[in-house]
Amino acid sequence: MKRIGLIIFGVFMVLSLAACGSNKDSSTDGVIELTLWNDWTEDRPENTVYKEIIAKFNEEHKDIRIKVESIPHDQYETKLRTQAAGKQLPDMMRVWPGARTAPLAEGGALLPLNSIIDHWDGVIPDSILQDYALDGNYYAIPSNISETSLIYYFKDLLQEVGYDEFPSTYVELKKLIQALNDKDITPIALGNKSIWPLQSVYISTIADRHTGSNFLKEALNGTVSFENEQFIKSLSVIDELTKLNAFNEDMNTIDEAQSRSEFIKGETAMHFAGSWALGPIIGSVENLDNIGVAPFPTFEGGEGDASKISGVAGGGIAVNSNLSDEEQEAAFTFLKYYYSDELYQQLVKANIIVPADVKMDDSIPQVFRDANSYAQGGLSPVYDATLTPELTDMINNGLQSITLGEKTPEELAKEMQKEWEKKK
Repeated sequence: MKRIGLIIFGVFMVLSLAACGSNKDSSTDGVIELTLWNDWTEDRPENTVYKEIIAKFNEEHKDIRIKVESIPHDQYETKLRTQAAGKQLPDMMRVWPGARTAPLAEGGALLPLNSIIDHWDGVIPDSILQDYALDGNYYAIPSNISETSLIYYFKDLLQEVGYDEFPSTYVELKKLIQALNDKDITPIALGNKSIWPLQSVYISTIADRHTGSNFLKEALNGTVSFENEQFIKSLSVIDELTKLNAFNEDMNTIDEAQSRSEFIKGETAMHFAGSWALGPIIGSVENLDNIGVAPFPTFEGGEGDASKISGVAGGGIAVNSNLSDEEQEAAFTFLKYYYSDELYQQLVKANIIVPADVKMDDSIPQVFRDANSYAQGGLSPVYDATLTPELTDMINNGLQSITLGEKTPEELAKEMQKEWEKKK
């Protein structure tokens, strides 16, 4: 239903936004006032950072005033939709990548940022900026990112079985798992009761290592099949890890938070999760120096870029295309100030993964610094953010069935291809 709603929203926006305008009052006393809509109503560290940066900008720029209007998240997109239809979008607005921004961009309501995008050269990888790009135009800069595939591990438990560093290849990872089992140490804490972790955390990166990042796009446009040999190999990894007893026995009856708790208590050597687990781990583990984090190892013969990790860009600020030249210049001045090293430094202190490669002092835990650095290799697609709802349900359920021995990787790949062909 959510996807259908987005499609309807998209068509509606494309039809109605071509002449979309700003609802801003005229500037007075030589001060250009720009209204910024956002959903920063919750008392969260990152929201405080955003508002403080804007307050500082207003103090330092007497000729530009950013007027912040915060709307509760549950109402935000509805209001954005309504105002867009009425051609009353604000001067700037918080947006999210993909289907949530594309209708606005395609309808001509957003101003391309191409003329200032070089400002972030060497700061934010283009592969991350591309999450907000459409037909060669950039429409927003992300303030944060969500990595969905990190491996957290206890260094002392790995050292106990002879590993001073985390394995860099899948072959070595399997040897580590066997060594941990031989010592009666559960290798990996997995909570797949809600059935998305094996897809979002595991397959999104494992499959990308095998197929490359164009696979999903090509599979969905019919250029390649889900019965692709490399994709089946990636599904087979879940089957193999299960048969190696890599996971806790109750993996399909506990949720992701419960499995994280098992890891934090030291009941398992590893936990595969996203950047959402960083804060809880940093806040709960007594000896943080004993925690390491690594990307998924490489696969021999894989066609993907092993430096990538699955993830998505977070919220960004877009600019109304109907601003005057003077207002556009003021908006660009603000964006350059806002998306600065100071913003990213402050977010890092709030345990938020950022797209920028910023310097961090010793107060930032090494595990956070390492996790943040993995984004610099670029992001690969997250499966449930790319597939249709039907295919997402199919791969979620199918991966769980593989762990239960009820389905083979080949059967799941065949079912996914059959489901996609029904939609043609």
